[in-house]
Amino acid sequence: MSIRITHLKRFLPGLDDLLDDASVTELMVNGPENVWVERAGAGLEPFPAPHLSAGVLQRAAIQIARPLGLDPEAKPTLDARLDDGSRVAICVPPASPSVAITIRRFGKRGFTPEDLVAAGSLPQAVLDAARTTLAERRNILVAGGTGSGKTTMLNALISLLPPAERIVSIEDTLELRIDQPNTVRFEARELGKSATTVRDLVKHSLRHRPDHIVVGEIRGAEAADLLQALNTGHGGSLTTIHANNATSALDRLASCAMQARDLPWDAICRNIVNGISLVLHMSRIEGRRAVEEARYLTGWESDGNTWLTSPAYLRAAPEAQPVPVP
Repeated sequence: MSIRITHLKRFLPGLDDLLDDASVTELMVNGPENVWVERAGAGLEPFPAPHLSAGVLQRAAIQIARPLGLDPEAKPTLDARLDDGSRVAICVPPASPSVAITIRRFGKRGFTPEDLVAAGSLPQAVLDAARTTLAERRNILVAGGTGSGKTTMLNALISLLPPAERIVSIEDTLELRIDQPNTVRFEARELGKSATTVRDLVKHSLRHRPDHIVVGEIRGAEAADLLQALNTGHGGSLTTIHANNATSALDRLASCAMQARDLPWDAICRNIVNGISLVLHMSRIEGRRAVEEARYLTGWESDGNTWLTSPAYLRAAPEAQPVPVP
């Protein structure tokens, strides 16, 4: 169930203009009169909110939760979808000193790869490498921290897939904007009798004859099932993961796969080498989300517990150029 954005406006006085502003990507209420906003292509900045008292925020939390049948006093955290696709997360005392509300806006349209190149987020060398990787039915891992632009990049890369081929996407919460017509979308449900995990859906996706599998974010044991799928004929697939750089993304992918307890570490790492060809790492650079590095994965050295990679792009290099796929 989603919440109408007009319902949100009723209980957050003074924020109407921000909620209507298409340039706003994130709206953060840290507590009474403490609001920060992030706009596309810019960093965070404070926003005056004299009407947001502690009492107003407490009432807002209750009223936002009510249409969902939730009680903030019984469960102090809430994560919900707005009717325009945006996400709202709320935390109330005692889990937080004061009511905290974060709204991640869902853009009116997705960004194309060319949009991201023009914005300086996606170097042309990386776009060329990604296009070739997907065309050759090899797979891409997009890594980065929270708010680094992983989902935006994933959306753009999905548009490189052939429009007639079948895509099955799996997300914890629906955030991707996939325009290809032959697409099936699955969303995990973690509460109630019909609880379905991302791992359940990755396994189930194989019954829907996907040409390409897209997992919004890898967080746990579903990594093992995705790797199995990538190594059994579902090339040209994509996923994201939280990590600090490209090689640590591979470490974290292996650690997540280990949670399934199906294979030893070396076997998992070999599966990753066979299943992942290109790793992009996103970060905030001078207030802007951009690719910081892109690496081809070429092997795994078990003796040194080391990933073997070659650079497709390094932002630190003044004249970064794509290198041939090994």
